[in-house]
Amino acid sequence: MKVELSDIEDAYLKIRKSIRNKKKLYLFEKNYYSNCNILVDKINSGNYTYSNYHIFTITEKKKRLIMSSTLEDKIVNHIICKKVLLPLDKYLIDSNCATRIGRGTSYARYLLDKYLVNIKNKSSTFYILKFDFKKYFYNINHKVLLNKLSKYLSNNDLLLIKEILNTTNYDYINNTISKLGMDTLYKKDTGLPIGNYTSQFLAVFYLNDLDHFIKEKLDCKYYIRYMDDGIILDSNKERLKDILRILESNINSDYLLEFNNKTKIYRSTEGFTFLGINYKYKNNKLKRRIVSKTRRRLLKKNIKYYFKYEK
Repeated sequence: MKVELSDIEDAYLKIRKSIRNKKKLYLFEKNYYSNCNILVDKINSGNYTYSNYHIFTITEKKKRLIMSSTLEDKIVNHIICKKVLLPLDKYLIDSNCATRIGRGTSYARYLLDKYLVNIKNKSSTFYILKFDFKKYFYNINHKVLLNKLSKYLSNNDLLLIKEILNTTNYDYINNTISKLGMDTLYKKDTGLPIGNYTSQFLAVFYLNDLDHFIKEKLDCKYYIRYMDDGIILDSNKERLKDILRILESNINSDYLLEFNNKTKIYRSTEGFTFLGINYKYKNNKLKRRIVSKTRRRLLKKNIKYYFKYEK
């Protein structure tokens, strides 16, 4: 991957909007063009090295780990994502919705509304397989991920991704996490750096082969995945049980992952929750209710959510 000065400037202008530490911005902009050119030289010569993460926790209902990168690392991550990873978006299925341009939570909810209407028109009662992965970000295996990326990327670009993934292998990370009282530690060559720009796309891409398997081999017409949350609709409960058994074996052997205890098959009249919305058929009508946690978040951001679907 070769970069130009314009790549650095474009990435910086996008990143600076989200930087809360104004001192970081001041120090970088004090010698702006010099710092940009140094980054260009380091990246193009292959001499760029990542700094240690600033690791801390925040509490929003539950305690969460944050791994904050330096400004320079954020810029490099942004460029790698734009020039190396985002071109792979065309290989993803349409209903893989998380953190993609033109998709996201609104699109996932729109698809689910559409699927619910379509399947209801064909069957008065149907079933919903909801699956969720156990500590997904922490359990993504580096070797499995790099092997899947190798089908699309050059050796030089693979090396760029490998260098980012390797940043989770340093002892200071688990030592700091333990001191912060968190019990989720990184295993060797496993897990994505929490908060990295590249981590978002890598997490979306990791299960791409599984998405194609579900849609094309298992012929699941009504399937949506939003990061580590998946949902399949079908009129046949026994078929969904068979699909669940196949998927459990597949993710364990091919992805080194496990489903968590939230994974379950629901009846349409029983109700289920997906992306903060509870769906339930009552008296043959679909009822939707925003769960309280999602409602608080939307109110805090002054966002109105409108339900919509097509027949």
